[in-house]
Amino acid sequence: MTRRVLMACANYWSSPFQVGSHHLARGFAALGWEVAFVSDPISPLHWLGPRSPELRERLDIYRSGGRRVLDGRVWTYVPGALATPHNKPGLRGDRLQRSWWRLSVPDARRVVRAHGFGEPDLIYLDSVAQRFWLDALPHRRSVFRLADNNTGFGKSTPAMQRLEREVAQRVDAVAYTAESLRPHVEALGARRAFHLPNGVNFAHFATPRPEPPAEYASLPGPIAIYVGALDVWFDYDLLAHAAERLPEISFVVIGPDALARTRLAPRPNLHLLGRRPYEQLPAYLQHADVGLIPFDVAGHPSLVHSINPLKLYEYLASGIPTVSVAWRELHALASPATLTETPDEFVAAIRAAVAAPPPREGLVAYAERADWTSRVQQLQRELEL
Repeated sequence: MTRRVLMACANYWSSPFQVGSHHLARGFAALGWEVAFVSDPISPLHWLGPRSPELRERLDIYRSGGRRVLDGRVWTYVPGALATPHNKPGLRGDRLQRSWWRLSVPDARRVVRAHGFGEPDLIYLDSVAQRFWLDALPHRRSVFRLADNNTGFGKSTPAMQRLEREVAQRVDAVAYTAESLRPHVEALGARRAFHLPNGVNFAHFATPRPEPPAEYASLPGPIAIYVGALDVWFDYDLLAHAAERLPEISFVVIGPDALARTRLAPRPNLHLLGRRPYEQLPAYLQHADVGLIPFDVAGHPSLVHSINPLKLYEYLASGIPTVSVAWRELHALASPATLTETPDEFVAAIRAAVAAPPPREGLVAYAERADWTSRVQQLQRELEL
């Protein structure tokens, strides 16, 4: 009999940010599960803000009634509601946080049931905004995956924090990505918890891409690259310092860069490329010389110390050395990455990685052990599925 999982997630399926839940969904599908990937909702109020390509794509998925991907094994949907929770006046209270689904049009519960997920074997949540599924659908097991200390994000509200505690106590287990999150999970009162680290879509990043991206043809010298989010916890000063001290290296930054363009002064060796599709990222990484993780540990300690970085595994699977600032979780991972404590150490490590890169085989071997398939299998074992 085919097993089914409802994955209630903050990000939508085709988001430029492919996070752990996306990869776990692919892993479930590869192991024969039917997957419903339901993201956080949109509302007419979203159209009062910037009309980004991502918002338009979410609207298209909503209007289509959902899409089938991965040979039909994953059905993905974005609910629509008259109002949805946000950290804004009138939208941040408990009532809307808990009950927005009552305003969904069409009823999100009815849509999910109509697509065959009325009684899933597993309900998986990474979004507390979708806690209602635990009551709406009969199910065998439930798990809440905690990937960050969410109180460190600007979108966090007291209502979300109360609901996070409630979800942690309601589900069968909480899976946390970083060992440093354990005290937070214990404080939430979870009935059971286990460590489920991030991983990597190993074949996607390790399979050679012979052709470099077109942008690289005009970049002189070695390439140091960062791929990912560029939020307030990114250390813009550190990146600017490295670019100034290493003019012979081209620094490439891939990710939504609206904030970066206000925080980084133009430099001839600093190249902000904006978003790139997930499918194209391996080429950008494999044809670079070093991967960077410059996070602001001092400025955002509670958030950064709880990060188990996806990009670490993706850089290593691509065969490039990694230079990062140091924080507790990275020390615990004992990876081949070079960890640095000061701006000068960060610069020196980049220079050394370019001049004498470590053997590619060791980098790739570390990443291969973290393939997402092994994470899904662990999740199944922990939940006795």
